[in-house]
Amino acid sequence: MSAFQILFGTGSTMNTMMLAAVLFFAVISPSYALSAVTIGHVHTLKGKAVISRGTQPDLPVSIGAAVNQGDLIRTLKGSAVGIVFTDDTVITLGPNSELVVKDYDFTPKQGKFSLLVRMVKGTFVYLSGLIGKLAPDSIRLETPDAFIGIRGTKILVEVKE
Repeated sequence: MSAFQILFGTGSTMNTMMLAAVLFFAVISPSYALSAVTIGHVHTLKGKAVISRGTQPDLPVSIGAAVNQGDLIRTLKGSAVGIVFTDDTVITLGPNSELVVKDYDFTPKQGKFSLLVRMVKGTFVYLSGLIGKLAPDSIRLETPDAFIGIRGTKILVEVKE
């Protein structure tokens, strides 16, 4: 008897369906995890920074690196990183800073606009893009102590530990 027959039996319909399901999740589903929608890119980088994405190990940041919803971007000592989102919003992180992109939606044809980032610690410069012009009430910056509704075009925030 082969290992296949031991694991999956001799070919019953139920065993065939189980095999198909196992193959689907083993082969197809990882590609869904890799197909996250890119919402921005790293435009500038001084020093070193990393992106934490789900359960993946920290990814080193480089110019042009994709930024996805849910990403945690962290700069190291003496470093800075500038991110440009698809609506041309720019967020720059100073040294020893952490930012989580909690929600982002820029789908103008469907009237969907949303930007919610959590500034965990450090210094940040925010420069609004099209979301700020088309739907200013849909922008929120979250800090450990408060939510900030943005209606202007440029702000500087420092979050102390």
